[in-house]
Amino acid sequence: MNGSPTATPDSQSEEQKFRYRRNCLYQGLCCFLGFAGMMLFSCYFLLTDPAMSDGEYYMLLCSIVFWLFWTTGSVWMILAYYFASLTIQGNKLIEQGVLLRKELDLESIRQLRWITSPSGMIKLKSLTEKITIHLENFPCEEQIWIMEYLRAQIPEPDQEGWDLFCHRVAMPLRRYDPQALPVPDNDQVLLTRKRWDWLLLPWILLFSVGGVLATLKFNQPHLLSAPLSPTALWLFLRFSTPKEGMVSKVINANKELRSFLFFTGGMLLTYLTILVGLKFIDSPLLDNNIFMACLTLIGMAAMLWKCHRLDKNQYKKQLEASKASVEEWEAGSSPQITDRKESRL
Repeated sequence: MNGSPTATPDSQSEEQKFRYRRNCLYQGLCCFLGFAGMMLFSCYFLLTDPAMSDGEYYMLLCSIVFWLFWTTGSVWMILAYYFASLTIQGNKLIEQGVLLRKELDLESIRQLRWITSPSGMIKLKSLTEKITIHLENFPCEEQIWIMEYLRAQIPEPDQEGWDLFCHRVAMPLRRYDPQALPVPDNDQVLLTRKRWDWLLLPWILLFSVGGVLATLKFNQPHLLSAPLSPTALWLFLRFSTPKEGMVSKVINANKELRSFLFFTGGMLLTYLTILVGLKFIDSPLLDNNIFMACLTLIGMAAMLWKCHRLDKNQYKKQLEASKASVEEWEAGSSPQITDRKESRL
C-alpha cells in the first residue's frame, strides 16, 4: 500500500472535512423541478375535472402520492448538499447527515467493504455502529484521499472486495485528469452536453407539439405534460455530464452486450408477433389470456437467465483484470495526486 496517506501526530489532530460537491445540488434541483411539476399537473387535473370517474380520481390520487414521494427525495438531496458532510478527526470518522450524526472509531472497525456499484461505496462496520460512504457525492480528488486513507488505516484482513473495487472505481479515478480533454478510441464515443442537446431537444419539441395538438383534438389538458419527462431526462443527462465531456464505449465494441440486445429485441419481436397472431385465432381450447401470461413468465425467466450469464461473464473478466489494477495502485500515486494529497494534510 505504498503511496497511501499514513497517520502522523499532526494528521491525527488535524480535522479533514469533506462536503458534497455542487453537482449534487444541481441534480437535486433538476429532480425537484421535474417531480414537482408532475405533481402539480396531477393536482391541477384532480381539482379542475368535475366529470372524473372514481377510477380516474384514485389513479390521479396515487399519482400525486407517487410524485410527492420523489419530490420529497429531491428536497432531501438539496438539504444534504448544505448540511451533510464527512469528517475525519484523529481516529474518528464522523458522518453528519441532514438529521442524524454518526461517529465511528477507526480502531473499532471490524469490517470494511469496498462496493463497486453504482459509483463506488464504502461500508464500515464496528460491533455497535456502521457508516456508508457514497463516494460519488464528493469531488474526485477527495474521493481518492478518502480511499487511500482508509486503505492505509484499516488492517487488510478486515477489508473485503478491494481488488474489483480498485479496478472499476479507484484506478479510473486516479487516472482521471480534469485538465486533459478526453480523447475517445476507435471503439469509444465522446459524450458532451452539446451532444445531449442535439439528441433530446428535438424530442422535447416533438412531445410539446404533440401534447398541444392532442389536447386540442381530445380536449384532455393533462396531455400538455407530455414534454416534462423528456425535459427531465435532458436536464439530468446534461448536468451529469462534465463540461469537457466523457468517454463511453459504443455498443458494437461489447460483443456480449450486443448479443444481449439482439436477444432482447428478438424476444420482444416474437412476443408481439404472437400477441397479434392470437387476434386471428379463435379456438375454444386456447385461452388467450392464460397463454400470454405463461408466455410472459417464460420470457421473463429467459431474460433473467441471460442477464445472469452476462453479469457472470463480465464479473469474471473484471476480476482477472483487477490484478493489474491492484499492482498499479500499490505502485503509488501520480505526482498530481500526491500534490493534492499533501495539500490536505
